[in-house]
Amino acid sequence: MKMAPGLFWGVLLVLIGLAAIFRVIFDVNLFGVLFAFFLIFVGISLLVGKPWMFHQQKGEQNTMFGEQKMNDQPRDNAEYNVIFGRSVYDFRSIQFPDKEPIRIKINTVFGNSVILINKNTAVKIKSDAVFAGASMPDGNSVAFGSIQYATDTFAVALNHLYIDAPVVFGALQVKAE
Repeated sequence: MKMAPGLFWGVLLVLIGLAAIFRVIFDVNLFGVLFAFFLIFVGISLLVGKPWMFHQQKGEQNTMFGEQKMNDQPRDNAEYNVIFGRSVYDFRSIQFPDKEPIRIKINTVFGNSVILINKNTAVKIKSDAVFAGASMPDGNSVAFGSIQYATDTFAVALNHLYIDAPVVFGALQVKAE
């Protein structure tokens, strides 16, 4: 009987992940457990033949194990997720319907997010980084903690873009052009 490579590697990774969990279950090692769950996830994905938790579709706001560029007009209270991938969000030509502020959230976990903004648009960005890197256009950056950035026009504008961008084990880069 010939075994498919995906089946073999899937079973092997699931077994390695389970062994790592049993090894660290008595000695609490958070990084070991997270790595074990990652191996199990990759193993099950190989067994199934496709990502089984998140399906990346055109126009979807989640990026997982891939790369995506978003040029769409963001909706108020929209949430974007980047997990084990890379996304570029281009908000340079944002329009404010109804003269209301727009609030969005961009979560980055084990990934890379790039946010492009217009320096003449009122924008405020808050990022909480945990073992990650978050850099802002003014040159400030943080690896662990919080950072905020606002464009010069933010204080006087009624309508603005507010971005909450937490980053865990990843990178966030904001560029103002």
